[in-house]
Amino acid sequence: MKKLNFILFVFLSISIFSQKNDPIDTEFFIPIEKTNLYARVVGNPDKPIIITLHGGPGAFNVDHEFFRNVFEKDYLMVYFDQRGSGKSDEWRDKSMLTTDQFVKDLDLVVDYIRNKYPNKKINLLGSSWGGMYGFLYLIKHQEKINAFISNSGTANIQDNNFALINHEKKLANKLIKKTNDPAKIKSYNEILKKLDVIEKSGFKSFFADMDTIRYVFPKELGFDVYWAQPEKKANKDKLLSDPDFYTRVKYTPELIEKAMARFEYINEVFHGQEAYNNLNILDELALIKTPILVIQGDLDYAIGIESGRMIYKALKNVPKKNKELVYIKNASHNVPAEEPEILYQSLTSFFAKHN
Repeated sequence: MKKLNFILFVFLSISIFSQKNDPIDTEFFIPIEKTNLYARVVGNPDKPIIITLHGGPGAFNVDHEFFRNVFEKDYLMVYFDQRGSGKSDEWRDKSMLTTDQFVKDLDLVVDYIRNKYPNKKINLLGSSWGGMYGFLYLIKHQEKINAFISNSGTANIQDNNFALINHEKKLANKLIKKTNDPAKIKSYNEILKKLDVIEKSGFKSFFADMDTIRYVFPKELGFDVYWAQPEKKANKDKLLSDPDFYTRVKYTPELIEKAMARFEYINEVFHGQEAYNNLNILDELALIKTPILVIQGDLDYAIGIESGRMIYKALKNVPKKNKELVYIKNASHNVPAEEPEILYQSLTSFFAKHN
């Protein structure tokens, strides 16, 4: 009888232990003000939480594809779609598509996740717009967050555009000096004149101006705003044609198409706001004391190559031991596609240090 009891005890102990560490992969909706946000939670339920903040505004969260082999063994990952995006309920009311409202939304997400998975540290990981989003949240609610990583993020949207214009002016002037071709010289001078007009206009025709300085002029000047290694774009295209990708991220090509339409609407609403296009929170970063990693590509002209250094300098009250600045060589705005190993090593090291 004693032997049987011992065997049962061992069996139950093993069973309980294994259940405790079984990974989870679950989907649900988080109720927020007047709508619901889609969330997918994947990973180790016994470990600290990382909430990812996707780009945009208006994009959608497929970060599971990039972080599944990086974080999901050692953390509980929360992938959610922001208001109106991705698989979240559709949202068309422009009055609530603002940075202030998004901060309120994120606070409700954090509280919901904290209640659903109690007694765990909560970290944030924001990419591109998600970096700015994370900083906006920390300024208001840093006491709820253990650590934050801004990947290719910014804290001064207006400076992003001026930095790109200045870069293109330098390139145009450099190319003028290198050629004797009258047609090319005329073309580069026309670019310089147009850049002056855009710079002085205050981006009144925002989308037309952005198309010009982010796509048209870079092609003529011989660089790519978003890619330092444009040959790696093919990997992204290959991924989008892989049926297994859609299975992993729980999307279909039709859902992706629908999400892209939502992205265009929300992004246009945000960029139709003068307050958003001129958003500069660098001075407010002095309020933050939370551990932070600022990371970006050294050739990221989408946010400006000085963006990371400006943010790091502005984080005056984060102790030096708790803040890091990493520039990844030969990478632009698509760091996960261009230099994934270096990126993931930096992300995992930082979170391991602070969790």
